[in-house]
Amino acid sequence: MMPDDFFKKNMEMWEQFTSSYMDTIFKTVEKTFDQSKVFKDAVDKSVGSAMETQVEATKTTLESIQKQMEDLTSKVDDLISKQQAE
Repeated sequence: MMPDDFFKKNMEMWEQFTSSYMDTIFKTVEKTFDQSKVFKDAVDKSVGSAMETQVEATKTTLESIQKQMEDLTSKVDDLISKQQAE
């Protein structure tokens, strides 16, 4: 094999290798981005669900406190009325 042929063959092999390598790297990066999006979507869904649950729990607690306040207000009003009647 002549030196020029050897160099030409070497360059062809190098170009094939680099092309294949770049394709592999590109596909790997693309897959990583896709997996990151899937992960982000799952986290967003979980956080949304947790926030919704927390909001519902807070709402229930506030409703209970409101009911207790209404009951206390009614009892205080009754006591005031009885005291004024005496």
